Amino acid sequence: MNFLMTADVDKSWDRFVESHPRATVAHLSAWGQIAREAYGHEPTYLRAEEDGEIRGVLPLVLVASRLFGRRLVSMPFLDYGGVLSDADRGLETTLVEHALARTRTCGAQGLGLRQLHPEPMPWPTTDDRVTMLLELTTEEAAWKALSSERRNRVRKGEKQGLTASWCGPETLDEFYEVFAVNMRDLGSPVHSRGFFRAMLKALPGTARVLMVRDKDGRAVGAAVCLFFRDTIMVPWVSSLREAFALCPNFVLYWEVIRFGCKSGYRILDLGRSFKSAGTFEFKRQWGARPHTLPWIFLDAKPGGPPPVDRDASRFDLMIRAWKKLPVPIANVVGPWIRRQVPN
Repeated sequence: MNFLMTADVDKSWDRFVESHPRATVAHLSAWGQIAREAYGHEPTYLRAEEDGEIRGVLPLVLVASRLFGRRLVSMPFLDYGGVLSDADRGLETTLVEHALARTRTCGAQGLGLRQLHPEPMPWPTTDDRVTMLLELTTEEAAWKALSSERRNRVRKGEKQGLTASWCGPETLDEFYEVFAVNMRDLGSPVHSRGFFRAMLKALPGTARVLMVRDKDGRAVGAAVCLFFRDTIMVPWVSSLREAFALCPNFVLYWEVIRFGCKSGYRILDLGRSFKSAGTFEFKRQWGARPHTLPWIFLDAKPGGPPPVDRDASRFDLMIRAWKKLPVPIANVVGPWIRRQVPN
């Protein structure tokens, strides 16, 4: 078995990912290219080969931060990643050991693996994060499964003239205006516009924009959704607080559910939450069920502070201050900070 590390890969990587039953969208090779194009981060594609055939992969990105140190992560800015290998070959631990060696040689303080499924490896996993998964069947069944409160809010938004439509890269600016304002309101530095531009370019068909507009055609809600196999993911979603009374979030999520059922998708992935977070309850009320994320955090240099994606509580003061920034300033400074945070 040969273990290879490269900065780029050919189509054989994605063929392996697309054929693997436990693969996620985060294992696709495009994410390393997106991180490099948008933020200048260095991707590493680690793979195990036997007789010229790929038997296991581990995509990695070095997030080099002046604020939070250097971390090797699989995969930053996404909920998933980590080791993916052929069953019964015992490659998982060896792949991670090679990744740890890479962590040390590139001067990183730690390695983060965002596994969706537990793998037979000797390291402890986290249990404080979940991803919220909703099974999709038919539009009628999905509507009946909603509480009367959910249905009433969707109806209210529609009666107020809200409409949802699937779009392409041409609506990036509209999406970003909604997304950036909401991120400031949440106290979170916003991704750069270039991050989404690179994503929509590198993953046509996989990444799609969903817009919610009011009766005057103004964007009041927006999302970038990811489509992979039988699953729709909603990792980046926002609506304007000033339009909350119109219920744009409810119209948006119902459109994703309706479209997924109509198009034959089986799972709606509403994204990760801490079990104690308000977003957990919001997603649960749509009928989504928690799936524990067995993430792994390994220190290359013991004794340092926990990585920001492990414990962000020490930044509470920064979050409160960020909420008070004017949006134009937040949009200039935010991407510089955001590129350094793997969350």
